[in-house]
Amino acid sequence: MNRQISKDAQVFKSRLVYAANLIGAFWLGIGCFCSMVIFFVWNGLHRDQQFQNRGIILVILLATGILLVLALVPGKLLAIWPYAVAVEPQKGIWVYAPPTKLWIPLDEIVDIDVYSGSYGGGHVIHLSRPHGLVKQLYFNAFFFPDEQLVREIRSSIDRRDGVA
Repeated sequence: MNRQISKDAQVFKSRLVYAANLIGAFWLGIGCFCSMVIFFVWNGLHRDQQFQNRGIILVILLATGILLVLALVPGKLLAIWPYAVAVEPQKGIWVYAPPTKLWIPLDEIVDIDVYSGSYGGGHVIHLSRPHGLVKQLYFNAFFFPDEQLVREIRSSIDRRDGVA
């Protein structure tokens, strides 16, 4: 499979503030986690009793970090809320979210629905099989205000099913 975007693909981007927040939060979270681990290791090398259970705290912190890395990198958890999508006509979509770029073939897209949640409404794309931990893609209407993305994906699905 060619892992490059074709020239006829349409790229839909979210608002800049959303993309910057998503990417910044990912990298800042990694930096803060590493800082906490370094702090507890450094604190463990000194013999003061500032933290009575620093060994337990360090083990919990490391276990949590390993689980988060597994959920974010091979699990592609943040791809549930992408900051950009490239639609390749008759082929599929590329989903951009830190730290990954995910290819979803058109035949794995089941349907597009409208959703309403506590953070606002938008559209959700249901997938026939999971890609890591991703079984659905959410596009909040506040961050993806252009309905053209949904229309393009929906028309690709209709053409695939022989409706249009």
